[in-house]
Amino acid sequence: MILSPEDWKEIDYAKSATDWKIFGRIKKNLTGAYSRMLDQHPQGELPDYLVWDAVKVVERYGDPSITPGPEHFGLAALIAEGVASDVASANWDALIEKAIVAIAGSPVGLLQVRILPEDVRDSSARARFYKFHGCAVLGGEDEARYRERIVGRASQIHGWADKAENKVIAGKLLDLAISKSTLMLGLSAQDTNIQNIFVVAQQSLPASFPTHPPAVVLSENSVGADQLSLLQNFYKTDYVAKSEEIEKSALLRAYSRSLLPALWLHVVCSKLETFLEGSASGLTAAEKSRLRSALRTLRNGVAATALPDQYEQFMVTALSLAGRAMNFFRDGRRINAAAGLYSPLSMSSVPKSLHEPGFSSSGIQELALGIALVALAATEGFWECRVSGLSDPGGGALRLAGAVRSAEVFFAANNQSASRLIAGGYAAEDSDTIILHSHEAPARAARHPTSPPGRTLRRRRREISLSRLSGASNSLDEILKNLRAEIAV
Repeated sequence: MILSPEDWKEIDYAKSATDWKIFGRIKKNLTGAYSRMLDQHPQGELPDYLVWDAVKVVERYGDPSITPGPEHFGLAALIAEGVASDVASANWDALIEKAIVAIAGSPVGLLQVRILPEDVRDSSARARFYKFHGCAVLGGEDEARYRERIVGRASQIHGWADKAENKVIAGKLLDLAISKSTLMLGLSAQDTNIQNIFVVAQQSLPASFPTHPPAVVLSENSVGADQLSLLQNFYKTDYVAKSEEIEKSALLRAYSRSLLPALWLHVVCSKLETFLEGSASGLTAAEKSRLRSALRTLRNGVAATALPDQYEQFMVTALSLAGRAMNFFRDGRRINAAAGLYSPLSMSSVPKSLHEPGFSSSGIQELALGIALVALAATEGFWECRVSGLSDPGGGALRLAGAVRSAEVFFAANNQSASRLIAGGYAAEDSDTIILHSHEAPARAARHPTSPPGRTLRRRRREISLSRLSGASNSLDEILKNLRAEIAV
């Protein structure tokens, strides 16, 4: 960091540094030069003195009281949905791991942290997390193995990939840079070891612009000097002639705390849009477009409930409500607290999900159609879609509020989950509840064979087969009409 002569005149060593007039400017400048600052150490102390003893990396970044933010929950949800299989971070904290534990109960089988070279031998988890600058929590738990893995000093970052202890992890990061698109969050692009990875990736497999999707996306308000250098190196042959287009394609003006939750909502909606195709094959392209549009309206309505200063609470609540709905759908029970608060729509990306054994009989395609139909009827004013709070013991997937009454809606993948919903008291015979079955609903004996047909105010459970409903109608409007008649709110 270079101070001007005028800056030096403002420094008064008799005062605390926080009282200096230029203190804010110094802090801002150090953000871009932290690695050189951390390379300083008093004579006789270890080279990592500032990191270990002054910054107190274990106490500060391994603090167990620090909770994940909306960006960590968003990333954890994307991992659970199978669309973020490889994550690399220069951060020392364990907030992503904490978010995984919160939503899944345990990282086992879902996320494997890779720091040491030998970590790459374990490929049992669905996602891999490369903490190439080390981990404060593990540093505190096992200093002998992990202290030297805490990277932050310039002397560690320069030439990082060429050092023997880093070659394995560096090789993995290089493979990712070559084979996968990269969403870059935060300040990682300023580190030369990351920039060098992309330089080597470009040399190994030159990138021609444009690529679809973009090879590198930057979550920033503007393309900074470090990001500019990265793009210049990655699109080396095309950059001079296409610099404006490259920078525009790479820049995503959203920060991670709002971007990652939004990506999670986008992924869930995209899955539903694709999955409903299997149960709506008889509909026209225009009718399917109406259903997809209704899903997006529902998605946007959910996103609109996220207040700017309450994104973390939004994610915890949204993930919990989605987890409740999906666990009722698959198992007919409330989600077990020990298993975490979330249950994904599917554990793989859309193309992989569509080809998984048993997918067509899982009920997930009918679930997608059912949600789309309910959402479409809401957009056309037949009812309002609401959600009962997490503290409501009778809360299901949705609550439909109509002109006459309201009803709690549960989705059931099969007869077993439906039976458990009934046995558990969530959808009792005399309750204003609706079970939307993916497949055939079980036959029921009429309790009141002489009761008048049509809408009545008597509380009763309604069970509707989505597969029968869609198969017995020739148009979307007819399906909606029959669904409204059976839901009767």
